[in-house]
Amino acid sequence: MPIHALHPQTGDTITASLAGASLVLSPRFGESYSFDRAGRLLGLFHAACSYQRTLDHRLLLRGGPDQRRHELDPAEADALLAAVFDSLRALAEIVPRLDLAPDDRRYLAGALAKILDFGPDRLAADGAAFRALYKPVSILPPDQYLALVLQATEGCSWNRCTFCGLYRDRPFRIHSPASFREHCHRVQDFYGEGLSLRRGIFLADANALIIPQARLRALLDVAQEIFGQHGQPRPIFSFVSAFDVLRKSPDDWAELRGLGLERAYIGLETGDDALLRFLNKPGTVQDAIEAVRALRAGGVAVGVIAMAGIGGDRFAADHVAHTLDAIRAMELGPGDLVYLSEYVPAPGTEYPAQIAAAGIRPLDAAEVAAQLRTLQVALRSELPGVKITPYHVDGFAL
Repeated sequence: MPIHALHPQTGDTITASLAGASLVLSPRFGESYSFDRAGRLLGLFHAACSYQRTLDHRLLLRGGPDQRRHELDPAEADALLAAVFDSLRALAEIVPRLDLAPDDRRYLAGALAKILDFGPDRLAADGAAFRALYKPVSILPPDQYLALVLQATEGCSWNRCTFCGLYRDRPFRIHSPASFREHCHRVQDFYGEGLSLRRGIFLADANALIIPQARLRALLDVAQEIFGQHGQPRPIFSFVSAFDVLRKSPDDWAELRGLGLERAYIGLETGDDALLRFLNKPGTVQDAIEAVRALRAGGVAVGVIAMAGIGGDRFAADHVAHTLDAIRAMELGPGDLVYLSEYVPAPGTEYPAQIAAAGIRPLDAAEVAAQLRTLQVALRSELPGVKITPYHVDGFAL
């Protein structure tokens, strides 16, 4: 149950929600802070602004309907954190004087002690520990932003799509069972009690399900041994390229489903084969259709990602029409997702120069929005039970 009390001097309403996987405190109206069970600051609403603290210890100001974010510079972030912890220390000082049941007062005091112990200096050290533990976690699907990320692989096995720069900073590597076990134990130590907030496992990086079946089985066994819940597998999610799905049989996918694999995410991007070739993306549209069917035949749900604006004016009409045709042919059902993302230029990629050399005009914001709307309206009307939702790839931060 939430705790409610009045400040004995100011009359402000103090609220605290200390049950479940997170801790939420509000010392006064218009000010609130959220923490994991370890006391690690995660988010805050302060001075009419909403912020996220990332696990690598950046503070992001969020705003607007698209939830794009602005990173505070270090001096701004330090000043904001100092103000936050001043407010929390002031709250801790008046807890003994609050009109609360003894158990509620004891619980609130204990939570604040844990939070204050995880103050600005420790948060900075925690961010450094996160950066040492992980290669950069470049992207996750939106429904996995609270997942426990385990890097069974590093990088992307293809890494040559002209529009994507997410993994250009690292070679592709598959962990051995021994190195993955060490990684998992370090992750466990890092999160501590904060593990309770992590809903499932996201097996990273870009194409972890390409791992040969015997080794993948061994890695999933390690993950479930360390992070399984009450003797039951923790649900697992991961990206996979459509072309690589077909390297495994439906029986292989059924086996992985039994080891906890709940959903695999496929970057279709477009249903137009000519545009796929232009983007240097491996496989064909038919590969993607067959991949989705193979996953679903093995009991694994699917998340399909399509991109608006890619291909500019030259490919626009065929891109939308053929993408709709491809997704219809996948025979998606309840439990499956379709994410519609907007192309966002990535530094160090070939695509901007590629379309300029080809004389292709990039679509303007209104044209991209029209593509998104067309895809969303058509798919929502034709795929009942399938969640169709926007995906702001530049709004991601772990």
